[in-house]
Amino acid sequence: MNRWTKVFPWIKALITLVIMFFALRFERTTTMRLYYFMGAAFLYVSMGFIRKKISDKQMAIIGLFLVDILLVFLMERLSRYVVNYALHTFYILIMIDLALSVSKKQFLGISMVTGGVSLIKYGEMLLLDTNYTRVAETVFFVLFTAFTIVALYLVISLKEQKQKTELIYQTLLSTYEALEEKYASGVLDFTQDETVTSLTERELEICHLVGKGSNNKEISETLYISEGTTKNHITNILKKLSLRDRTQLAIYALKNRL
Repeated sequence: MNRWTKVFPWIKALITLVIMFFALRFERTTTMRLYYFMGAAFLYVSMGFIRKKISDKQMAIIGLFLVDILLVFLMERLSRYVVNYALHTFYILIMIDLALSVSKKQFLGISMVTGGVSLIKYGEMLLLDTNYTRVAETVFFVLFTAFTIVALYLVISLKEQKQKTELIYQTLLSTYEALEEKYASGVLDFTQDETVTSLTERELEICHLVGKGSNNKEISETLYISEGTTKNHITNILKKLSLRDRTQLAIYALKNRL
């Protein structure tokens, strides 16, 4: 469980309190409908803390997210239309929470359900009163929800790709360290690739830093050059060595003990 996953239930609770304060200013009622509305909001906040306690039970977490969606939908049914603008924020919070808690495939499925449910009431309002204002509202929330889903999906994809790259690098580093022990003890003979001679001294330094897992910013700071210059050097190195990406370059650096 990362830091944001631990903190997010508290952020969610704070945002919910602010939205509920706003909502109650418009409700102005003491009927049972208000108490049901408040009860649904309390349960909605509680779901985040419950998920935090059962972070190792993936299916239960997914089930609680579906409960989240139903609770927000219930709050929309129990409140006035004007309050729905604020309540739409709850759906966005659900999708952010999803991005922090589940895999890319699970996120896409549940967020599509969230987006669909979040737009039901706007569709109903269009059926009852089709005017430019209602159409504009519906289009805005459709686009905003779609943008949120796409943006969070890309963030998850980048995060998963970074994790895979780090795992590959750690595996390579372990293999390299094991080979170094064998070379040092004389069990294996080391032969450097001939293409190493095509690299300049600066390019060899960059290969060494890439092999250590340094990113472009760290390389730039170490060698006192700009990030643009670092990118250009890496592009030239990949062309010289006929490599596809910096992961292959890291493998090359480790293999050739650069």
